[in-house]
Amino acid sequence: MFIGKIKNSFSNIKPLFKRSVISWALYDFANTAFAIVIITLVFPVFFTNIIAPEDIYGKNFGVLMWGISSGVSMLLASACAPVFGAIADTSRSKNKFLTILTGICIIFCLLLYFTDRGMIAMAMAIFIAANFFYQTSMMFYNSFLPELSEKGNVGFISGFGFSLGYLGGLIMLIIIYPFLKNGLENHSTFSIKLTFIITAVFFLVFSLPSFLFLKDKKSDFQSNLTFNKTGRKISYVRYGFQKLHQTFKKIKTNKSLLRFLTAYFLFSNAFSILAVYAAIYGRNTLNLSLQEIALLFILGNFPVIISSFFFGWLVDRIGSKRVITMTLALWCIVIILISVFNLKAVFYVAYILASVITGSTLIASRSLMSILTPYGREAEYFSFYAVGGKFSSILGPVVFGLIAYFTKNERIALLSTLIFLIGGLIVVATVKVPEARVKI
Repeated sequence: MFIGKIKNSFSNIKPLFKRSVISWALYDFANTAFAIVIITLVFPVFFTNIIAPEDIYGKNFGVLMWGISSGVSMLLASACAPVFGAIADTSRSKNKFLTILTGICIIFCLLLYFTDRGMIAMAMAIFIAANFFYQTSMMFYNSFLPELSEKGNVGFISGFGFSLGYLGGLIMLIIIYPFLKNGLENHSTFSIKLTFIITAVFFLVFSLPSFLFLKDKKSDFQSNLTFNKTGRKISYVRYGFQKLHQTFKKIKTNKSLLRFLTAYFLFSNAFSILAVYAAIYGRNTLNLSLQEIALLFILGNFPVIISSFFFGWLVDRIGSKRVITMTLALWCIVIILISVFNLKAVFYVAYILASVITGSTLIASRSLMSILTPYGREAEYFSFYAVGGKFSSILGPVVFGLIAYFTKNERIALLSTLIFLIGGLIVVATVKVPEARVKI
């Protein structure tokens, strides 16, 4: 029995040495830099304190505008993701979509350098575009997981990607840390804005292996394009809409998948609020400096790099659903700790714990979605998975922003996430997990 467990462990590790798996995971290594610097840490604080300062626009107006910016970008991504997924599966062009969307995201990331005090409309427009292309590219990245994994190792490979992603985030934080030493004084904004350029370059360089070595699996879908009445082939766009309609009807009949997507939407609101407002909360409520916040993120990334492997292994051992249930319960405890105790020490501990829980829940969620996804429909079905996360990124941050603006209290706004977490726990308990993926 012991020898058998060793063999199983080796069979899980073996796929990590494949060029395609390493290239796929390196994309996580690359894009986490954008997520940390632009979505979570530097640009949100820069936006709410420099671009939309309190002395000009009033208390928490910048917080509200930041929530709206995030919500609008996610709304656009949600509208486009299912159609992109259907087209990508039809044309077998996930890699092409991944490359183009990432490239455009990087361009808009560079443009953030030109934003400054009072330029709210410009900053919002550039961020909305950058985040839109980032979020849609992530859908194609995630959709490669079912093709790269096999039964028994999907959780481990998913965890490997997350672990490398957090490592990339940690390295980016160490690189930009010296640029944040002068805080948000007017004379130091140049060094802060340089972090946007560094992020774009980092994202581009470490995405290259995925552009070059990730390949779409061959499929007979390309030969199955239907014809219109004149005998001409229907365009990929139109056929994508047709497939989207068919997929939506199939998903409605798959109760477990529909329930999981509902649960994922609910509990993802908590993750969206953490991503969008963690740095802003630390700055506005606890008066942390940018370097203190960066140090907090560095400390948060260390345990996640290791725990991602552990929870990936745990998913394969006890199942995705159990891991999700366990981590969501811990999430509720974290939210209560941060809201009740207005102390830096508690915030540091709670944030580190939240980072571990977030990564673990997402590893389990992506693994469960892989099991629930039929063969050959990866991008198409993962687009609906992306929609769940993106709609939560519309609702969660906007709700937080509205409550914070009208109550002038971000601690009260944070408690709203408990509604989403408890709702997600209840719904995920009703999901029935199949033993193996189906073929359609």
